[in-house]
Amino acid sequence: MDLAPSNLENTLKRRRGRRNLKRGDDTDSVHSDPAARRSSISVSQRPSSSGASSSSYAMNSLPHAEDENFVQTEHSGHIHLQFEDISGNTRELTRSMTADILGSTRPSIHDWDKDTDSASDSETASVESLTHSDLPIAFINQLPNELLTLIFSFGSQLPHFELRYPLSPVPPFKSPSLVETVMKTCRRWRQLIKHTPSLWTNVLISRSRSDLDSLPSVADFQKPMSSVTAALQRSSNLLLDIMIDLTHISSKTAIRQLSAESERWRSLSILVQTSQNLPAVLSHLKDIHAPELQTLEITAHKFHDGDSPHTSAHGFLKSSLRLSTVRLNRVGLRWSASPLRGLTTLELRFVIWPSHTDFQNLFTNSPELQNLKLHFDTHAFNRLDRNNGPTNMLRPLIKIPCLRTLELRFIYHDSSSTHNVILLLQLFSLPVLEELIFKDFGTAEWCRSLVYFRCYAKSFPQLRRLVLDRVKDIIYVDSSLVRAFPRLTSLHLRGVYSSAFCHLLCGARTQELGAGGLQSSPLYDVEVWPCLEELIIEQDKEGKIDLVAEAVRARKQMGRSLKTVQLDRPFFDKAEQEGQSNVITWMKQTTNVRYI
Repeated sequence: MDLAPSNLENTLKRRRGRRNLKRGDDTDSVHSDPAARRSSISVSQRPSSSGASSSSYAMNSLPHAEDENFVQTEHSGHIHLQFEDISGNTRELTRSMTADILGSTRPSIHDWDKDTDSASDSETASVESLTHSDLPIAFINQLPNELLTLIFSFGSQLPHFELRYPLSPVPPFKSPSLVETVMKTCRRWRQLIKHTPSLWTNVLISRSRSDLDSLPSVADFQKPMSSVTAALQRSSNLLLDIMIDLTHISSKTAIRQLSAESERWRSLSILVQTSQNLPAVLSHLKDIHAPELQTLEITAHKFHDGDSPHTSAHGFLKSSLRLSTVRLNRVGLRWSASPLRGLTTLELRFVIWPSHTDFQNLFTNSPELQNLKLHFDTHAFNRLDRNNGPTNMLRPLIKIPCLRTLELRFIYHDSSSTHNVILLLQLFSLPVLEELIFKDFGTAEWCRSLVYFRCYAKSFPQLRRLVLDRVKDIIYVDSSLVRAFPRLTSLHLRGVYSSAFCHLLCGARTQELGAGGLQSSPLYDVEVWPCLEELIIEQDKEGKIDLVAEAVRARKQMGRSLKTVQLDRPFFDKAEQEGQSNVITWMKQTTNVRYI
């Protein structure tokens, strides 16, 4: 294979398992002028497809042809270059062939073997074609800009947090952000981020206590933040996802700075110190037009502890025609405000609960509501009780005609509380409910919920999916469960003792026994979910793969095969450690087994 034009007559010979490049006798004309040769060796800066400059990785002193031998070897997917000078010292360079796999357009070592038409008339060009092979190159610098952009975009997403309990603090936000950190890494990454608008669409506005204390003067607290100005400029005309933590920031200044780009707001998340601070914040939003706003989330750092509602005297957001999702955490609003109309998703977590009338009007104003999350606390029982109506008349049901998914949680501030969750369950009429999620349930809530859904099972004809998420205590799994949800096609267990459910699935029918072990009623003899097709188990440290396999086998023999079984990785790892790999293999051959 030719490494230079044919007039140089360089040959490649194998010697002792290596490829040895030796220069011919008629290269003396090149060697006779070392100064010209060294000038031709200087590498020009040709950017690669990934944007990196090749000169950054060229060696400062390439060995001279007249006093060194050049050796190239290949093994184990790497290419080794050796330079041996006249004194016998050997220097070796290694380059991974991964660059060629990624399709980098940087001159590779294999390019030395190709003919170069432009070099046929010049001996200097022949030497330059040899030196254009960039020697070692870091793998990270071979990544194309498109892949780096995806990585940076994933790391620049706004933080997500879930309030599991009323008093749970909001976790502090990391500062500086990933994008700001990466910009200080190298010139290439800085230029890539600065000129990629999509990396600036997630705008996090936050200030730590230490940053607040380090402000030169009080007047600086009211000044716009330069980082926000830069982000708005670099995001071009793309839609914006914004999160504002107003704990150490002037709400008036922050909202005014963002209001110039309100037509680009796609989602807005606001964090206030307490619910008492919210009316002042919302007053700054009352004249804002946000035609593209789809999601609004408002969170208070501190729990209100049953305080009376502090609502804004005026509405907020003058127009938000596309707003469809609202999440409220530990706050109270004017429930008749225009932004709370026409919603498809509503999430209320430990809010300052409205009266039953306001609660009913809230859902009346969103007839297309499809997803609802209600995290009730002790105060909800007092404000939403249907029995406390005028003249002690039972208040009407709250009808949500299009609701598909309902998530319920019940949290008591006093562990000795014994509120009856049925009073809250019976608030609603949900004729097309398809999915029910019980979250952080205890034994008392579980038993009472089963009683309610067992009595009104015919009122939920389309309820097909049941999710039990982090049940706190041991719960009963018997015919009551089957009769409460007789039409299930999917059962999802997360953080739940799954063995009891697997035992239930092994039987074709179930029955509830009365005193003395006698069947108390023939009505309790029911089929165990004849339509069940999907079983999902995750976060169960006590889970047993053999019981899951037994349920799969039993259902198959009944002619009610489970089409899909989804298990998380720890479940499989535990089974393999216990020497039950054959059970896993059998399940994969019998049904569709997926990893979560």
